[in-house]
Amino acid sequence: MLYFHKAGLVFLATPKSGSTAVERALTAKADIVFQNDPNFKHCIFQRYQWRVEKMIGMFTDRVPETVAMIRDPEDWLGSWFRFRHGAWLNGTPRSTRGMSFDQFVEGYLSDPQPPFAAVGSQWKFLTHPRNGTQVQHIFRYDAMPAFVGYLEARLGWPITLERENVSPDWPISLSAPLRTRLREQFSDDYALYEAALTRAPG
Repeated sequence: MLYFHKAGLVFLATPKSGSTAVERALTAKADIVFQNDPNFKHCIFQRYQWRVEKMIGMFTDRVPETVAMIRDPEDWLGSWFRFRHGAWLNGTPRSTRGMSFDQFVEGYLSDPQPPFAAVGSQWKFLTHPRNGTQVQHIFRYDAMPAFVGYLEARLGWPITLERENVSPDWPISLSAPLRTRLREQFSDDYALYEAALTRAPG
């Protein structure tokens, strides 16, 4: 999470959605930086509103706007699946070694979710569960140029993003029945992605 005081803007780092690249490019100019430990770096919107926004309010009357990214839910899960295939998780309950993407998504759709598939939800990350408020400006991950253009306009300097913390890239596929179940069970995530910005607001 990054806070830019002059711009009145907070960037919330949705996991597996390019947040590390944004962090590397912008941390040096941010006024408040939450990084390293995932609980800090990936501060959810509910916790931000509950604690961090109030802390910022101790120093300014201006309530910051919030911005974040969202990824197509199936693509997002694919990134988690590849990431957890890494050797550093071998032999742990979170490893996806030796399983198919179908098996991973089956786990994600289960209740309770097995440790390898317990990766949360983008809708829950970006939405306050009690009052229904959401991050104000949510950009699609596949509309990265629009997101970068928005940041450049708000912050006032050119931004170049490098590829950081990228999951291994190999083809995976999901069976049609599981894709249908995923869309039904996580319809809120899909609806939020479909409504997300593909160009700068205004």
